[in-house]
Amino acid sequence: MPNLIALALFGLLGGITRAVVGILKHYRISKRTKFRPIYLIITLLGSAIIGMSASLAITTNYALSLVAGYMGIDIIENLIKIYRKKL
Repeated sequence: MPNLIALALFGLLGGITRAVVGILKHYRISKRTKFRPIYLIITLLGSAIIGMSASLAITTNYALSLVAGYMGIDIIENLIKIYRKKL
């Protein structure tokens, strides 16, 4: 059980990292956009949950768990495509 918690936390960290990178990139490109705290909170929570889910679905390795968390939604989308092709 502690191993699953650690994997979930690594995925969560990867998801949060991706969210922060995306937000910083957005505000760097779009200088006219006002900072909205609710947007930050929703983005961080969504990315964290998706990263954690992808991490737990994909791997048992900590480093890959972090990468899976970062790539989150891309991995889940491709798994769904693969699953649909098998049906």
